[in-house]
Amino acid sequence: MSYVPTIVVAYEPKSEVDLYLPQAQMRKLKLQATTLDIQFGSKTVCARVGSMERSGNTLIRPSLAQSLHLPTGVPLLLRYSSDQQKLVFGPYVGILVSTYNAQYPQSPFGPLTAFFNEVADINRKRGGIICAFRLQDVNWDSGIVRGLVRKGGVWRQRVLPLPQCIYNRLVSRQRERSEQMSAWVQRCKDANIPFFNERFLNKWHVHAALENQEAAAPHLPSMVRYLGQEDLRQMLSGYRTVYAKPANGSMGRGIIRLRRTAEGYSLARPGGMNQSFSSIQGLHHYLSKRTKGKPYLLQQGLPLIGINGRPTDFRVLVQKNRSGEWSVTSMVARLGQNRIVSNISRGGSMLTPLQALRVCGPWASGVKPSPQTLREVALKLSVLLEEGLPGHYAEFGVDLGVDVHGQVWLLEVNSKPSKTANTIPLPEGVDEPPRRARPSVVRMLEYASYISGYPRASKAKPGTKKKTTGKNYRRR
Repeated sequence: MSYVPTIVVAYEPKSEVDLYLPQAQMRKLKLQATTLDIQFGSKTVCARVGSMERSGNTLIRPSLAQSLHLPTGVPLLLRYSSDQQKLVFGPYVGILVSTYNAQYPQSPFGPLTAFFNEVADINRKRGGIICAFRLQDVNWDSGIVRGLVRKGGVWRQRVLPLPQCIYNRLVSRQRERSEQMSAWVQRCKDANIPFFNERFLNKWHVHAALENQEAAAPHLPSMVRYLGQEDLRQMLSGYRTVYAKPANGSMGRGIIRLRRTAEGYSLARPGGMNQSFSSIQGLHHYLSKRTKGKPYLLQQGLPLIGINGRPTDFRVLVQKNRSGEWSVTSMVARLGQNRIVSNISRGGSMLTPLQALRVCGPWASGVKPSPQTLREVALKLSVLLEEGLPGHYAEFGVDLGVDVHGQVWLLEVNSKPSKTANTIPLPEGVDEPPRRARPSVVRMLEYASYISGYPRASKAKPGTKKKTTGKNYRRR
């Protein structure tokens, strides 16, 4: 299977041919003038294909473009499937969003607009279409979606077919757990539309998926579901420090630190709110009121390295690449504003991993992991997690901690990593370099192209052989 770049231009031919391709493209695709199926997204129409001497654009009969809901004047890739006798335009990637405001075409997605702008603009340069839409924008019976497409710097509504793959960026956990969503995802599967980053991850489900896998065990802190007073007693008798975390929480919200003291127990929350309890019963009674029936977990406290009591963790973004393999895209160290959480959204700051490993402490031994070790652990855990969880995932934000003995621990995994433009601050006097495309955006688009049938070739240097570096992992 091969493909060529093209731009489709509407043209009313005087012959019976519906689609004209340049002869050079016909040769590359190993095509001859004939009748073929032409496909864009979920729409397929049988049409007559011919060649023309001049090079450049693809000419299409307007009625054919209308039947396919195929936009014209947009850079696309065109592939030929010889076994199916089919020409397919793409890649056409759908992005499922919770909401948008079409009345603000320059900023319909609020704070996420900059991210979606970057995705659409990069994809257009590479060849392809991005369409952002909501659950209610899809008409499964008609096989169409009315979503937003970016062109000329603004987002406009237009009708397209169902896409070749869908990237899930819903921000509502409640919406994602609804019966409507379950039925919607099943319809994607029935229609053979890959739907990736299928759902938010529950902390307990992540732990349960990994705890019986031998390779993951050294990196998993002890954890139990907080179902009653006995769970609290058991964890605090085994560990001096325990963290109570909401099972469905994110960005450090709702985390409570518990400690066993000489006088009883202490409780601390972000913001310096501390309380003491003389008995486990009193602590349990207070926590029951605070958690208000929400599912909570109790996790072993770890003596993590940091600075002046401020914890440090390492966020590793692991994504599937152009070959469908897990690969590390980026890694950053996060230094907490307080002694409980290190999330940037909660006031934390960022360092490079190498800086953090050099300046943080204390160290109880000479054993210190390298940034490469952290990458390898994140990759290994991503592969194991995908094997242990149902669903289709293509990116994980893996949060790792390093304790004073140099042991690497898994703290959390996020299947919807933040898409804000936070970066490591530059040293004073250093100018900011020209803005480049975020590697995370490029890698996501490469994977979307791969599962849409447009795998992009690796950029190996001439005369070099591809090396196995241990940085990529294929799902076993």
